[in-house]
Amino acid sequence: MAQETQPYKRTLSGSLGAGLGSIFGSSGKKYYILEHKINSKYHKAGESQEIIVNQIELGRDPKCQVRFDETFTTVSRRHAAIIQDGNNWKLVQLSTTNPTFLNGKKVEKEWYLQNRDEIQLSVGGPKLSFIIPTGNKSTVGSIGLSRRLSLFRQQALRPYKQAIIILYMILILAIAGLTGWMILRDSQWSDKMKAAQQNYDNDKRNQDSTYNAKFNEQKNKLAEEQARNEKMKSEFESRIANLQNNVPSSANVNVQPSQSDDQAVNKCEPFVFHIRVTKIEITYNEETKEVDYGWIGTGFLLKDGRFVTARHVIEPWFFPVQGGQIDQNMLALNKIANNGGKIVVHFKAYSSSGNNISFTNEQFVCERSQDKSGVDDDGFAVKYVTDIGDKDWAYYKTSESNGLDFDSNKSISLERGTELSILGFPLGLGANSPSDITPQLSHGETTAKGLTNGVILAANTSYEQGNSGGPVFFKEQSGDYSVIGIVSAEAGRSTGFIVPIASIR
Repeated sequence: MAQETQPYKRTLSGSLGAGLGSIFGSSGKKYYILEHKINSKYHKAGESQEIIVNQIELGRDPKCQVRFDETFTTVSRRHAAIIQDGNNWKLVQLSTTNPTFLNGKKVEKEWYLQNRDEIQLSVGGPKLSFIIPTGNKSTVGSIGLSRRLSLFRQQALRPYKQAIIILYMILILAIAGLTGWMILRDSQWSDKMKAAQQNYDNDKRNQDSTYNAKFNEQKNKLAEEQARNEKMKSEFESRIANLQNNVPSSANVNVQPSQSDDQAVNKCEPFVFHIRVTKIEITYNEETKEVDYGWIGTGFLLKDGRFVTARHVIEPWFFPVQGGQIDQNMLALNKIANNGGKIVVHFKAYSSSGNNISFTNEQFVCERSQDKSGVDDDGFAVKYVTDIGDKDWAYYKTSESNGLDFDSNKSISLERGTELSILGFPLGLGANSPSDITPQLSHGETTAKGLTNGVILAANTSYEQGNSGGPVFFKEQSGDYSVIGIVSAEAGRSTGFIVPIASIR
């Protein structure tokens, strides 16, 4: 329940003042959107209203910024209000006869609004979604000036329309009275009246010309925006079709996996998992399509229940450059994810113990603060990783209670020449079927003491697709193995980057 503040009262500063602020000081000012859920005389289902003032009223009264027609008999003339309270917005009950509901619960006096809340005016009445824009569209400055002027007229001036008309009439009458008094004193009153009429006609022609120019400008902008949306839709549909037609073949090499005579390494194998994509769901323009496309990788369970892998296994579309070349399929997914679309990848991970885990990319914690944003030649927003470094990790918390030991302190202080052991599934080797899982064992050694640019550099490694995200071990004096890093990327032939386990936050 919101802490009750001063009683609500419609103010000039909350409407006219806030509206002028949205026009002339819009760079940091926030706004929100009301999305109508049903058709009415004044609004269509699915219509979005951008609200740029600090206070609005909802109801049947003509002064209400969000108005409903007389067919909604249970909606009061001044039913409810939405007002800004600091950095938040608050729903206020105005009607004394008809209730207001927020997410199905009756609002007694007022309640703070959260993104995607549902507002309903009275029992069986109209419903609206409360939406807070994010990212580059979170401020009023992202709305075009002509659109802001239109919203100012609808939201800031509407409650005072009658008062403004009366003041305008009083001003006209005052001017007319003064003019009449002056005419009585001036023998040339007829000429002055004709001149005034001519000036009025000229002003009207100028106003009509300005209005037509603005109308045409707005019309052209709308046509350009519609053309760009059509181009974006066509681009995404062709990319999705390209993904469907270019399914990578799965490695299915029947080999005899290498075995280690070190029982301590063998004990680690049940906690190392082969990761496969089972399906991808792509949503754009409120339409969801399933794409038969995928890739493989390695992951592992730590003793604290975290399932760990490399971020580029979970979100490869943020890494569209592979081996110095742009992967057009991953670039297509990148564009979809950063232009209003949504990508949900379903994975399944298998281990030699017979255990398997299902998850999606949305369950993982990743480090995204260093991602770079840009715009491609077609005007589409893109976001990508330019320097993998020590940020190539991802994990989600499972309910598992058993897993691998890890040593965060050791992962950042290894001596040069330290021998490392790596378990994984390069090229899918060792993962012949869900019932035939044996991770491959390989070795390497550190090339420098501690970290280099945040990562462990290792030589004599053999990184291949499918090995990414696998655990890198250090053999303790006790003979047991502890995880000190994650297989990340190839730095050169037989050389690789290892993300230290201490980098995971």
